[in-house]
Amino acid sequence: MNQTGSLCRVIMEFAALPGEEDMAVIRVAVDDDDPDSGHYAAAVMAAMLAQASKPLPPLPAPEKWSKPEKTLPENPKRLTLKQHVFPVRSIQRFVDQSGRVTVFDMIRVKERPAVPQDILFCARRAWDQQTEAAMTQIENRFQDVVQPIIEGQVNTIAPEHKPAIDAMFALWFMRTHFRGLAAQELQLFGVPGYDITKAHEEHLESTDRLFVRKGGKIPARQINGGQLRLRVSGYTRDLAAALSGWGVIHAQSGEFIVPDVPTLKIKTFIPLSPVLALVGAVPDGDVLEETVAEINSALKAGSYQYYFARDLSKCPFSI
Repeated sequence: MNQTGSLCRVIMEFAALPGEEDMAVIRVAVDDDDPDSGHYAAAVMAAMLAQASKPLPPLPAPEKWSKPEKTLPENPKRLTLKQHVFPVRSIQRFVDQSGRVTVFDMIRVKERPAVPQDILFCARRAWDQQTEAAMTQIENRFQDVVQPIIEGQVNTIAPEHKPAIDAMFALWFMRTHFRGLAAQELQLFGVPGYDITKAHEEHLESTDRLFVRKGGKIPARQINGGQLRLRVSGYTRDLAAALSGWGVIHAQSGEFIVPDVPTLKIKTFIPLSPVLALVGAVPDGDVLEETVAEINSALKAGSYQYYFARDLSKCPFSI
């Protein structure tokens, strides 16, 4: 295989949603002279669709995660290794004067401060670089929509902005379920793979190409990334059909927590700041501290490992 490789394009069905074109194409690098090059695209596609057709997996237990693959020294291609599940820009809106949030660790049953870049908030190279870049586009569209709300310029979500919020919620929800890898490689069938160097692998990943190693093994993050994109697109379509809109709520008193997992008790809730949040299919408006307490209790009940806030002492709970 040469340095660039040929491209076999696999166009997935999830290309249909407007604004998701950046998530549509999967490129598999193959040898220019390989007569069976088309089989690679089929093998990768089959593996992704097989994974994506399974029921949503349970939340991954960190003790069962495999160690992420290391990059070359100093990570010359600047591949993203700490992949935020909840956007770092969103976490930054909850920091106190020290630049930290307060995390309640549900495993150790104690509070601790954490900066927005803390590994607790991140997957560890659980999906490939192309998926990370596509997700960043979703995050950026979402931040563009909510920034005027944060700044107090608007207090409602226009219908044309709903798709960006639907996609962000779908992204947040699905990333919680795919943030850990049980193994670092998966076996493909019907393809022998290529004997390529780590430097070449990182070049291919940095240029949005998937690759298959000798023996037909593919990095699990590539399949995980592909199925994650499929699931995010599918859930975004579901939200587009199921939700009439998003309401902007403001806490008159008390502050919201941020869960590590969007809870099923409040199916569509996105905290924007300690006192602002988006809730699916509710009217815009102020909410009393009693309602903030009910929301926080539901978010806490649905959390898996942790929840955080700017100041937990200012976050009411109903139970």
